[in-house]
Amino acid sequence: SYSHPSRYTLFIVLYPMGVTGELLTIYAALPHVRRTGLYSVTLPNKFNISFDYYTVLILVMISYIPIFPQLYFHMLCQRRKVLTTTDDSKKNE
Repeated sequence: SYSHPSRYTLFIVLYPMGVTGELLTIYAALPHVRRTGLYSVTLPNKFNISFDYYTVLILVMISYIPIFPQLYFHMLCQRRKVLTTTDDSKKNE
């Protein structure tokens, strides 16, 4: 079965653009989350726990540093594997 090469090539540009969009959106939301306490739980409460959504968003943004390269290079390897297989099967026809 033939896989269209653009399917495995467009992500090279689109994936970083998507991640950049996500990070910019989170960054833009940070002041609002900090100001309103959105989704945060403060002490005291009946469960005796606290949760700071602002901190979670910061941690999510930081987590992109080690995770994005791993995912991106995995996709590049998958691309190479599929396109190499596709090229080999074309040669055999």
